[in-house]
Amino acid sequence: MKKQIKKTTGLLFVPLLLAVFTFLVLPQDTTAQDFDIRGRLHMDAFWGIDDADEFSNGFNNRRARIGVNGRLTDKWDGRIEVDFADGGLSPNDFRLRRSFEHGGRLWLGQYKVPQGLNELTSSNSITFIERATNSNMIADSRRMGVAYSYYGRQAGFKTMVFGRALGQRGSIEGDMPLGFALRGIYAPTIGSGTLHLASSIVFEDKKENRSIGFSDRPEARDSRGGRALLSLSIDDPGLNSTFKTGFEAAYINGPFSMEAEYLQVSVDIDPGDSPIFNGWHVQSSYVFGGSRSYSPDGFGGVRPDTDAGAWEIAARFSNMDLNDSGYTGGKQSNVTIALNRYVTSNLRFMMNVIFADISDTADGGASDRSPVIGVMRAQFHF
Repeated sequence: MKKQIKKTTGLLFVPLLLAVFTFLVLPQDTTAQDFDIRGRLHMDAFWGIDDADEFSNGFNNRRARIGVNGRLTDKWDGRIEVDFADGGLSPNDFRLRRSFEHGGRLWLGQYKVPQGLNELTSSNSITFIERATNSNMIADSRRMGVAYSYYGRQAGFKTMVFGRALGQRGSIEGDMPLGFALRGIYAPTIGSGTLHLASSIVFEDKKENRSIGFSDRPEARDSRGGRALLSLSIDDPGLNSTFKTGFEAAYINGPFSMEAEYLQVSVDIDPGDSPIFNGWHVQSSYVFGGSRSYSPDGFGGVRPDTDAGAWEIAARFSNMDLNDSGYTGGKQSNVTIALNRYVTSNLRFMMNVIFADISDTADGGASDRSPVIGVMRAQFHF
């Protein structure tokens, strides 16, 4: 583990050097600015079907985002977006991006850490109402940092140096954590479809912050915001860092798509055992009357072929294991069945039925559950 850390930290300054090179060497342009308003609204209805007494039935405003996206010059673009769902206020993308003639891009600000196809796919386009548990628990979401990406016709990569997320300033002790991420993809054309293969690593030095937590709702949020049945907290003065690895495989061909992902996190604790937690998911979907798009940074949305709209059926199996080296957070396996209705590419209605199974918990099985949950969503974006 320590050898991996030494090798990884040597790459931390690659995106920073690219940023300095961009500002000091490359010429800048001053084309007229052009901005557009962007937003999304995701409204849910939750009900417990069986063994779900700990959940609250009712409505939930899952996302309500508004922002601005636009061009600053021919080479620079920017985005600002906030979420004010259910009376809260949280920052999302706050970033600048510089495009190069050779196809590369420099990223500055807050945006998603490059790991996991499921996490990188927009919430407007994910096939299911919530992302898979392994993605929610292990893959980082948005952090502030510097990144560089390049995607050619069939292969590419994105690398990032990152710190904390916006809004975390009050919870950081001493120096903020510092991380490095690298994700590489290979996406050849197979017949009329596209095969997606990718792997990623994410290292984070926790600095003086000696605690970490893993938890997730059973891939659904109730009217109170959700109840996590699988969770684990580690608070240890010897906690030094985390090292995450990810492997992705997907295939998309018009109306058909499938996705498989494995994620693992190793928590470096000195002295003592360093636990390794892992999870995976597989999913597949088929669209009637439309097709789904693809990009290296995640699947795109469904575009109906006609004004009649489109329908999608999908299924997913996910698994997460939080038991290792004396730490017992439990295991969770979910089966989700989905039916989606696309009125247009910007307006859809979704229905998920989730069969969850929580087992091997720390209390000797007293918290084991097998809830069956239903969720519906109405969403639009612009």
